[in-house]
Amino acid sequence: MAPVDITTSEVGKPTEVEVEDAKPASPEQVVAHYAPANEVEAALDKRINWKLDLTVLLVLAISFILCGIDKTNVGFVATSSFVEDANLHPDDIPNSLSLFSATYVPLQPVMALLARRVGPHRWIAGQLLAWGALCMGHAGIRSPAHLIALRLLLGAAEAGFTQTAFYYMSLAYPKFSLGLRMGLFSGVYSVAGAFAGLIAYGLLRVGAKEGSEGVRGWQVVFLVEGGLTVLVAVVAFLVLPANVDTAWFLSDAERGHAARRMERDLAGAQEEVEFGQRENRIAMRDIVDVLKDWKKMLIILCNITAVLPVTAFTTFLPLIVEGMGYEGITATLMSVPPFIVGVVGLIVIVYISDRFRERSLLTVLGMLLGLIGCTVMVASSNPKLRYGFAHVCLSGVFASGPLVAVWLAGNTPWKAARSFVLGLNGYSNLAGVIAGQLFKSKYAPSYAYPLTVTMILSAVGMLGFLFVRAVYMLVNRRRRKITATWTEDDFINEQASSERRGDQRYTWIYGY
Repeated sequence: MAPVDITTSEVGKPTEVEVEDAKPASPEQVVAHYAPANEVEAALDKRINWKLDLTVLLVLAISFILCGIDKTNVGFVATSSFVEDANLHPDDIPNSLSLFSATYVPLQPVMALLARRVGPHRWIAGQLLAWGALCMGHAGIRSPAHLIALRLLLGAAEAGFTQTAFYYMSLAYPKFSLGLRMGLFSGVYSVAGAFAGLIAYGLLRVGAKEGSEGVRGWQVVFLVEGGLTVLVAVVAFLVLPANVDTAWFLSDAERGHAARRMERDLAGAQEEVEFGQRENRIAMRDIVDVLKDWKKMLIILCNITAVLPVTAFTTFLPLIVEGMGYEGITATLMSVPPFIVGVVGLIVIVYISDRFRERSLLTVLGMLLGLIGCTVMVASSNPKLRYGFAHVCLSGVFASGPLVAVWLAGNTPWKAARSFVLGLNGYSNLAGVIAGQLFKSKYAPSYAYPLTVTMILSAVGMLGFLFVRAVYMLVNRRRRKITATWTEDDFINEQASSERRGDQRYTWIYGY
């Protein structure tokens, strides 16, 4: 069957290599990807990935730790004199999460597109500087109005950071090396919860005691954590490269191979930069193509339910742990172990995902562990059992974030569209609004009602992911039937088509 409604681009016919890359190698092929052709390339890959890990990934990971700390430290200082000293009400803390999301969530795709235009390496450094300064400003809170203003500004400053980091990494690592890196990056958010608890536990003891003059412990928390973020902003500006072609830490041979492997990873489906064009251009069609792809929109919608337990536990776990028999800053300290378990579970799941090239089923598996943990926490009245299953819950829920992002990125070879779809995926942070309204103080100490709602929404999301997986399998089967009878000219015309591009082409096989 020859392709229909194909138009040829003005640039000319694709190269023979691009045509050959576009052809499915066999009926069993799942998705086009880069793999080293020989031992020399494998050795180059190891060196390149190691250098990228020690520079790009390390800086991004530290930045994400600080992002998580600066975002959630309000929850950790809530067990101190912060509420009283700042003249707040108890529900101002959970409400602050919703206020943060009021700017953080809507600006996600906008910030992701701006990052592509400016350059993600520069944009990330600028964001770090902005939200670090705002975090330090929290030390001056003296009323609910101060808290509202700072949380709204902090939300705007952090908007799109995670999605920009995902996009930035997708330009450097092939798709089946990317899952582990995104997982390691996302895993530090779990570490952020642990570090935030440990740092807050220590810094809360540094400040002046109640009834005495001086800087309070909660003020020390904001000043120190915000100051660290400003410092890392300077490092990011100096260290992060614009792209692998110009990475200062790679040799000439490594730069050339790093660029070539990314081209091969997309099998000729990426956009071409014509003479005189900006490499980071954004066209209206890039946005429209994404919005018309209902499958990706459904993935993003389901991801809201997957992120809900992550948002809830990273912010409210110290308060939930208080209902398990622990009090005050001890509850803050006891919230650390579940986050450590969450990191281990995340790394195991994303490693298996890359190893077996599987995204959707492992996303559902992580959500299932979260569902089991929440079920026991609701059903049991035994504090130790509930605390134990908080570890089970966190061991799985953190995997959905990186797996969904790498799933979307891997199925969006057109880079401008990729930046936008990852930005839209930032709308999964609507879970923060939901969590802020669910985990109210009136449901303490068991928080049975919010945990039950979280379970129900997670189950719906799991079914949604499985549905999209089934749809992708059917689309791939249809495309294989169409291309099975194509001639050489059909493949050439498809590669030159301006009607279909990127993953819209019949030669593109979706990963799931």
